[in-house]
Amino acid sequence: MPHALLKEHPDLATAIDLYDAWIRFTMRQKHQPGLALGIVYEGELLWGQGYGCADIATNAPVTLDTRFRIASISKTFTAIAILQMRDAGALILDDPVAEYLDWFDLQYQGAPAITIRNLLTHTSGLPRDSHNPMWTECDAPEWDEFVAALKSRPPTRPPYDKFAYSNVGYSLLGGVIEQVSGQSWADYLQRNIVDPLEMSETHPVPQSDDPQLATGYSQLNDDYQREPMPFFLMKGFEASANFASSINDLVKYAAFHLSDEENAVLSPHSLRDMHRIHWLEPKWDSGYGLGSMQYKLEDWSISGHGGGYPGYLTGFTLCREQSTALIVLTNALGSAPTEYINQGYKLVLPEIIKATKADAPEADPAWQIYLGEYVHEWGYEKVILREGQLQIVSLDGMDYPPVILEPTDAEHSFTMREQGGSNECARFELDESGAVLRLWLRNEYAFKKR
Repeated sequence: MPHALLKEHPDLATAIDLYDAWIRFTMRQKHQPGLALGIVYEGELLWGQGYGCADIATNAPVTLDTRFRIASISKTFTAIAILQMRDAGALILDDPVAEYLDWFDLQYQGAPAITIRNLLTHTSGLPRDSHNPMWTECDAPEWDEFVAALKSRPPTRPPYDKFAYSNVGYSLLGGVIEQVSGQSWADYLQRNIVDPLEMSETHPVPQSDDPQLATGYSQLNDDYQREPMPFFLMKGFEASANFASSINDLVKYAAFHLSDEENAVLSPHSLRDMHRIHWLEPKWDSGYGLGSMQYKLEDWSISGHGGGYPGYLTGFTLCREQSTALIVLTNALGSAPTEYINQGYKLVLPEIIKATKADAPEADPAWQIYLGEYVHEWGYEKVILREGQLQIVSLDGMDYPPVILEPTDAEHSFTMREQGGSNECARFELDESGAVLRLWLRNEYAFKKR
C-alpha cells in the first residue's frame, strides 16, 4: 500500500515517479543488471522498488527481499558493537588496542599508541587492506594468517595524522569484540544487534547457496557484457565487510539509526556520537564519525556508509535532521550507488520537507493527459506536475532546472519558462481519440511513450 504521505502530497508522489523514471533510464544507460532501493521516513518505508535481475542467467527479478553483499556497511554493525561495550563499561575508546590484543605491538616510531578510537575513525596509520591480493583474487586470509602478516606491516604515519581508510583497522575491532565478549564476532553481532532489531533476513556470515542472494557481476567488458564474480567470505577481514542484507531489513536498521528513543541496542547518546564528525577533512565538506561517513549535500548533513565488494556496490545513508534514509543496493561493479543516492535526496527530500509544511497549489486536472515520458533523438523528457505547475524535466540532464509550462489562451499550448530560453511555445498534439501523440518544443517534437 502507498505510504500516507504519497496519497496526501501529489508533489511528493511526482518526485518519486520522476526518480523512478530516472533510475530506469540510468540503468539502461549503464547496462546495469539489478538494483534495489528504499526511502525511509520516520522509521517507515516511504517507497521502495526492485529493478532488473538478481541473476541474469535465470532472469530472477530483484525485489525488496533480495539479499546483497553489503560490504563495508558491515562496519556500522562492528562500530555499534564497540559502542555497546563502551556503554557497558567494558572498554574505553581511547584505550590502546594492545590492552585487548596482547600480540599487537605495532606503533609508529615516537608516536602514541594506536587506540580503539583510531581504528573506529580510520586514523591509525595502518595499511588499508590485506597482505595478499584479496580483492583481485577474491580470497581473504584466515584470522591467524592475517595476524601473522600484520606483525610485519608497521603503520605508515602516526595516529591522527590523516584520515586513511583501513579495512585492517576494522578487522582488528572484530578481534577486540571477540576478546571482550568471549564470543565470535558473528555470534556477538547476531545476538546483540541483528536479533534485537528483528533483522531476520540479515546474515553476518552469508551462505553461497542462499536462493535470495543476488549474483554479483563484474564491470562491463569490451563487448558490454558482465561476468558473474565468485562468492567468498571475508574470514579474517569479516568485521570490515562480510554482511548480506535486503532493503526490507535495512529499513528496520535505518529506523533504529533515525530514532533518538531508548532502545535495546544502543544508548541514544552513543547513537548520536556515532553520527557526528570525529574526523573533519580539510575542506570541511566531509568527514568520518564512529563507523559512519559524513558529508554535506545541498544544505543537508548525510551520514551512513558505502560498500564495495566483488560484484556489489551499496550505500546506506541517513539525513537524521529530516528523519529520512535512502538505501541503494546493486549487484554489479561500476554501478555508482552514490549517484543514485544523491539524485534521490535532491529530488525527493525537498518534497518530504514541503509535505510537512504548507499545502501546494492546486494543478488543473485537465493537465493529467500530458503527463508521461517523451522521446526524441536528442534526449528523454518527462512531463510532471509539481508545485501546482506543469514541468518538463530532462532525464539525461537532471541537474538542469525544469522547464515551467505556463498556460496560454490557445488549447494545449503553453509558454516555456526556462533558464536561457526566450519564452517560446510548447504544444501537445493529440490524436483523433484525444490521447497525446507528440510534444512540440519550439519547432521540434518528441513522441510520447505508451
